Amino acid sequence: MFIKCDTIKLRCNYKYLKAMKIHFNIQYNSKNNKELGRYFNSKYHPEIPFNLYIATNNYHQSMEIEFSSKILKEDYQKLINRDTIRQCLENINKLGICTIDVNGILKNAWIISADVTEDVDLKLTDEILNALNQNVGNYRRFKWQHYEGKGITFTKDTKYNKEEIKIYNKYEELLKHSRKFVDTLSNRNKVMDYFYGKTRFEITLQNETQIKERLGVGTSIKDFFNATSSAVREQFDRVFDVSKKDLDTSKCKGYDEWCMAYILEHFNGDLKQVEQSLRSSNTYNSRNGLAERMKKFKAVKQSINKKENGIIRQIRNML
Repeated sequence: MFIKCDTIKLRCNYKYLKAMKIHFNIQYNSKNNKELGRYFNSKYHPEIPFNLYIATNNYHQSMEIEFSSKILKEDYQKLINRDTIRQCLENINKLGICTIDVNGILKNAWIISADVTEDVDLKLTDEILNALNQNVGNYRRFKWQHYEGKGITFTKDTKYNKEEIKIYNKYEELLKHSRKFVDTLSNRNKVMDYFYGKTRFEITLQNETQIKERLGVGTSIKDFFNATSSAVREQFDRVFDVSKKDLDTSKCKGYDEWCMAYILEHFNGDLKQVEQSLRSSNTYNSRNGLAERMKKFKAVKQSINKKENGIIRQIRNML
């Protein structure tokens, strides 16, 4: 299966911007007041209900174009891929904003960032959200955040990049945040029916280095969209431990272990919540004392497991 994206940003030579049909904002050098380049941003144009950004840079003789799969309009559900990338660029020309050289861009542009996406037939229930919370492999490194009860984001900040996976109810997201776009579609019901009952898994490749590392390909448009690497599933594996298991308090050894097992059960096995609760209660006066207790909690959780978490394994197999 070839890679699919919800959003991409590409870079190419600015000669591929053939004409500007409307006013593009000018960026000036604050020191000498010379023109640095020009840009168009759809957020200042309410008649365009999706993200589109086009910018030229005179110094680097380059152009960047960023757009979402909504540029496909009635074919929105197909996402940006090797079969639709030409259609995306041709649709930009149809907006009456500018004229770009589609063939030149397809031949010579390269991808500098992308949101890689998988939409799967999965209802995002509370049970699934809890299973995701409970099975984070390294609970200290990955921070998670629910939003609106419809999704969850897991993030790890590293020295140079951010690792992130977003998991959310795509149908509800469209209803709440993309209603204006959906209402412009002639096949509105067909598109919404497609996304009903689907959960979106999305990762962001922030730069060319991440693209090369995660996909194992070059960043040219051809190389990028011919990538078959399951980047979403690989990120899922980085965040979640599919081998983690449910708790069985009957296997406790001693009173101390029995108490910790019931605390774990209270917090649904979520070590991060256990640690946060201990911190807020000021139970431990030293960092070392808390760290040692958390090691014991982790050991107890591992020793009293009884069966693999089937929900996490099932989700992984869908990606």
